[in-house]
Amino acid sequence: MRGLIELAFTLGDRKLMEKAEKWVKAVLRNRRDDGYLGTYREGNDFFDDYNAWGNSCGMNALLDYYDATGDKEVLDAVHGCMLWFCDNWKGDRKTRYAGITITECMMRCYAETGDERMIDFCRDYYEFLARPENDLFDQSIGSMLSPELHYNSNHGSALGNHLDNPAMLYSCTGDEKLLAASENTWKKAKSKVVGPHGGITCESEYLAPLGPIVESEYCSFTFAAKSLENLGMITGNGVYFDDLEKLVFNAAEGARKKDERAIAYLSSPNQIRAAIDSSYAANTHQVYAPCVPVACCPVTSVRILPEFTRNIAFLDGERLYLASFAPCSINTGGLRLDIDTDYPFDETVIIRASGEGAVRLVFRIPEWCDSPSLLQNGEEIIPRRDGSGNSSTEITISAGETLKLILPMKVSVTRLNDSDRSSLYPVTISRGPLVYSLGLPECWQGWAGLPATPLPEGWQWFNVEPVIPASGLDVYDDMGMRSRLISWNPALDEEISPDDIRVVRQKTEGYPWEHPPVKLELNGYKAPYSYPPYPTRTLEPYTENGYAYISAPMPLTLVPYGCTALRITCFPRARHADTLRFKEK
Repeated sequence: MRGLIELAFTLGDRKLMEKAEKWVKAVLRNRRDDGYLGTYREGNDFFDDYNAWGNSCGMNALLDYYDATGDKEVLDAVHGCMLWFCDNWKGDRKTRYAGITITECMMRCYAETGDERMIDFCRDYYEFLARPENDLFDQSIGSMLSPELHYNSNHGSALGNHLDNPAMLYSCTGDEKLLAASENTWKKAKSKVVGPHGGITCESEYLAPLGPIVESEYCSFTFAAKSLENLGMITGNGVYFDDLEKLVFNAAEGARKKDERAIAYLSSPNQIRAAIDSSYAANTHQVYAPCVPVACCPVTSVRILPEFTRNIAFLDGERLYLASFAPCSINTGGLRLDIDTDYPFDETVIIRASGEGAVRLVFRIPEWCDSPSLLQNGEEIIPRRDGSGNSSTEITISAGETLKLILPMKVSVTRLNDSDRSSLYPVTISRGPLVYSLGLPECWQGWAGLPATPLPEGWQWFNVEPVIPASGLDVYDDMGMRSRLISWNPALDEEISPDDIRVVRQKTEGYPWEHPPVKLELNGYKAPYSYPPYPTRTLEPYTENGYAYISAPMPLTLVPYGCTALRITCFPRARHADTLRFKEK
């Protein structure tokens, strides 16, 4: 419901708002006399970990509704429920895993009511986790401050969801150690468990080393995005919004069916199939479905884009902070800002002011942007990037004025540090906030699926299979010919540079995540033996002593990661000396 409420009020959709109101009223009718408001009933264990976890989801949804409507009855109901937890979960009557998520609602409730009991409960929870026997998932402040991050120490989604909680408590108390805990956790996560697509990497949902085929769970995208938005707002550090855009535009968009009727429960940077049996970890992991066998991913997938939209800009005193860039309208007082842009595909952002008044504007300058430029009513201003990733030159924009911001996007070539897995150091390519992939030809095969309850008419599951070119040979020779015909066995020169890659812009119609206006062209090499010749479970590409065997040049066209369901994003390296054989010819 949180996604529904955020979507309804972000869009101003009357039908969805009525649906949200109906749900809220039904929930409020279930309040108990002692204040508890949730799904647990007599006979259930009210000290179960998922009572707090599920309750936090519902209470955050109610608080979102209160934010949108100002309905005091809703706030009072949430406040009463939080006091129930303060009373009944005090002392050692707490859980060690997901129960800590209830503190997010506590802090949001405190911000509205000023009730110090909420903050006392949050402090008490972290004191509980600080005891070694209770810190089972490295969620204590001490573990978060530690320079170490251990694989399998926590659920990937739990890390993303809990990441900002200490920082939120810092914003209520001023205890800088709490802020340091959140910032340090993300810093070490980025070095070990954040993939090239921006998502948190996991195996069977638990933190796992980086690699081309290591999976990421969809709900971890939403939870980590929420945490990055909050960290960015609390600290003012634009780097968190850089990381947010990378996650939303790549990992999250690359696991959604483009008609929004299915998501992949788990997905990976390199994926030649997305089917019921394609994951190396477990069946159902990679199949596209509207309701995968876990409750969290489908419902949280609805949240990520409304939350991203709501956090494009925010007020900091008298300043308007533009944190991300997207076509939208922003109303502040009597002034309206209309933003026109094709970002993240294009580097130009136009801001037109209308109405009455003026506002001081600060905008983020992404870390990947070396030479931004700004025109105010045609007059050039050179914006400078400060230590927090924002423009150090404040701009005042008044009604009737126009700003033109240009954020030049350079191509970047990096190597994935997979030293804790295979030490193959594959090549990845990005431009601005977008990661680029070799998209495979896709065949979407709808089927009934394995839903826990029947799907509505017109809804189904999908296996996504690569299209294999026909050879015209008999079944045996066809298998030998496939390595020459399939498109997903490329390698790149280990010394490839951004200068070797061409940016191709094109006019397209329709949804840009289906018809991308920007592609990259480059020269690669055929690595015929890097994958089995028939579709199989997702495997890492084979190499010989860390390098791909190559047989011929192979021109490549890459598209944004978010435009693909099947893709190669992490390219095996070919020895530079081997590529010279073909260049000399």
